[in-house]
Amino acid sequence: MSEVKEMIKKICVIGEAAVGKTSLIRRFVLDKFDDRYFSTIGTKTSAKELQVELGDEVTYLKLQIWDILGLRSFSKIQKNAYKGAHGAFIVMDITRKGTLRTLDSWLLALYKVAGEIPVVIIGNKIDLNPEFQKSELVNIVTDYGFPCYLTSAKTGENVSKSFNKLGRMIVKSWKPFTKVLPKLEKSVSPEQGIEPELALDRKLSIFEVEDIIMARYCDLLEDTDFAMAIIRNQFKRAEFNFMYPNVVGLRKAVGYLIDAASTSIEAPRLEKERKVYTNLIKMIE
Repeated sequence: MSEVKEMIKKICVIGEAAVGKTSLIRRFVLDKFDDRYFSTIGTKTSAKELQVELGDEVTYLKLQIWDILGLRSFSKIQKNAYKGAHGAFIVMDITRKGTLRTLDSWLLALYKVAGEIPVVIIGNKIDLNPEFQKSELVNIVTDYGFPCYLTSAKTGENVSKSFNKLGRMIVKSWKPFTKVLPKLEKSVSPEQGIEPELALDRKLSIFEVEDIIMARYCDLLEDTDFAMAIIRNQFKRAEFNFMYPNVVGLRKAVGYLIDAASTSIEAPRLEKERKVYTNLIKMIE
């Protein structure tokens, strides 16, 4: 008689902007494809259940799938989203060879937060003209021992196969068996009592300020998924385009974010947070 288990696990889909992360998730969860490009604001989550069979054991695995924006300027919100992940995809675009060289940086950032969790490497957009072949992808990931797939979110080729593979790795409690893994650098803690972003002796870009504000807001509400839903709604309400930001729009969006948190956060703490956001905006170059 088969043993039946149930699991809920968080996975992250990461990689450079426009490699097709959102389209891969949409294909897997909804079996749909949209060739329009929509940049993910911060993070967005979806869910789907897999049935994983290993010998006599059947596991109903519910995947909480985190779609994480790929712009390097938003490292704080990316790191925030990696917390508690049990597995991840690192996605590259085979029509852009430059994305092939980003594997180590994405993996290091992920592992510094989530530890050595199972990873599947994807080369997406095989329905288009490639700039590199699977052999080049395999050569890069061989030392890590990660499986890799060439996929097409448009046709669906290898998409479900990739997700099922990661699901099996999670259920099997995958352990790295490789000779080479990224060396995790120890993070440097800021001096106690000093907000690191406010102690900088330099100006900040508006993208850095957006990133800091979004990450702080997620910490404020103590729930990244919930906070990001509010951020998306309030950005839309403020008609603020985070890809093409301006200071006036950011100030308006911040006002809406503070108002949206007023029912769950005590007034003194919220006022302190408002002042932090205001000071950050003043630091924009």
